[in-house]
Formats: sequence, C-alpha cells, structure tokens
Amino acid sequence: MPETFDEVIKRGFPLGTGLPLHRDALAQPAKEAEMAARQAGMRLPALAAGAPVTVRKNQAELSDVERRAFRDAITQLVNDGTYLTLTRLHMDMSHNMHGSMGETGLYRFLAWHRRYVVAFERELQRADRIQRPTATQLLGVPYWRWQDDFPDWLQGFLPANDPDNGKPPPARKEAPANIKPGSIDIDAILNHFDIQITGIQGENDYTKFTYGIEGWGKRPDGSHLNAHNQGHAWIGGIMNNTSTSPTDPMFWLHHGEIDRLWQNWRQTHPNPAPPLAGSDRIMDPWTESYDEVLDIGSLGYSYDSLSP
Repeated sequence: MPETFDEVIKRGFPLGTGLPLHRDALAQPAKEAEMAARQAGMRLPALAAGAPVTVRKNQAELSDVERRAFRDAITQLVNDGTYLTLTRLHMDMSHNMHGSMGETGLYRFLAWHRRYVVAFERELQRADRIQRPTATQLLGVPYWRWQDDFPDWLQGFLPANDPDNGKPPPARKEAPANIKPGSIDIDAILNHFDIQITGIQGENDYTKFTYGIEGWGKRPDGSHLNAHNQGHAWIGGIMNNTSTSPTDPMFWLHHGEIDRLWQNWRQTHPNPAPPLAGSDRIMDPWTESYDEVLDIGSLGYSYDSLSP
C-alpha cells in the first residue's frame, strides 16, 4: 500500500496487482485500530419522525459563527480522544476502501467514505452541543468546491497530532495548481465518465464514474483527470498520507465534496452499482450495506446545493 498520494498517482490504478479481492485475506488490523472498530461497529439509529436533517453547506458561505463552531467542535473531539479514534478507523486498511488497494477498494470507495463522514458528523454534532448548548441548528460537515481556493478560515488549523508519532503534523504545502482539481475535472467526472477505460472486466457506469472521481481517469482531451487523489496531494502535509490524512480537518471538507458530486451524479444515474457481494458489500466496521447508505436523507443529511 503506497504511503502517500504522490506515490498513488505515480503508480496508477493497480489493475490485477492490488490487495486480494476478498478482505478475509487481508492482514489482521493493529490492536488499537481493532478497538476503534469495535467502538464504531454499530448502525445509525433511525431518524425520528420530524427530526431535523443536517444541511451540509459550502464552506465559502459559512458564517463566522459556523466556522468558529466547526473549529471548536473539532478541538473538543481532539481533546476528548474521539478524533484519534476516528482517525484510526481510516488507518485500518483492512476495510479496503481505496482503489489503490485494487478492484474491491475501488467499488467500496464512495460508500465507505460516505458512512465514515457520517460517523464523524455525528461526533461533530455531539461536541458542538457541548460547546453551544443553546444552538438551534445542527452543525454539518462543510464541503470544499475544488474550483475554489483553499479555505482561508482553516489556514494553520491543525489541532491534532500525527497519530504515528504523537508530534504536530507537517505543514500543508499547496502544490502546483496543475494537480488541483478544477471545473474542467468536475465536468469530466459528471458528464464524460463514459470515456473512462478502467481495464476492469465487466466495467459498468458506476465503475467508470468511481474510477474518475477517485483520480485514476482521463479528461476528454486525454490529459490526466484531477480528483480525489490529486486533491490530497495538492493540499499536502498529512493530507498526502493515505492512512493518516483525516488528521487534517480538510479531509472532511474534501470528502464532503466527493460525496456531494456522487449525490449529484446519482440524480440522473440512480441504478448503476458496484459488483460487491457478501462481506464486501458491508461498510465495516459499521453494519450498513452499500444499499443502505444510498439514501442520504435516511442518514440524516442533505446539501444546500448539488450544483457543480
């Protein structure tokens, strides 16, 4: 498994050379990651009738109060140890949730990270209730539109230590703009996914879309498509680490945008699905299946806009 997204991009999609197709063959996770998985291995409770739905918003349009609430809630999670527990879930690669791990990882990428961000969002809201007990609106995970600049209100905000060494994480670098996803990439992901040639036997529209949005594909002019992988590498610092990237709060905004674009695509392509079966279709350490995370309303959230 490559350690950085720079290495992931250089290597390309590991067709036929990734980790074993069935996760049963993967190495046992580390003890701490296993403990974190047990703590998180649960279903989301069903929303009560009339319960408020979290509206995820464009980070550029958040009020100063909302921005401060987001930072304060994350700091609360860092201080009470929850943030490290959540980060360790992503460090446990037995969950097989990236295309850099092979075909099954590609198929699980979108649904696994959707469920992961929901787990974070629930903890974020718990922390926000501690910080703002009289707040009337639920705090949601903001999204970062890739064509926009890095959020100035998150500059220098890295409250969690590197879980590998307990030291402050490296500073972000914001690499050259040629790897930053932009409008041309979003158009290719949403409207020209059918041009992607994955090399996977039996590829369908879901495979091609996921191949593009994870960052393995091409633009219509044949140049490389910038997306998830390239966004991690562009931000740099610990976001460039394939395992510990959630240490950087930008992880949640980056994946919020990925989830939003997937939801946009599903409005006109609701049926294509990944060929997952058995335990591969369960988004462990949680108990929901791929099918059970498709309806974002049932997961308790919506987006203020699905417009690219």
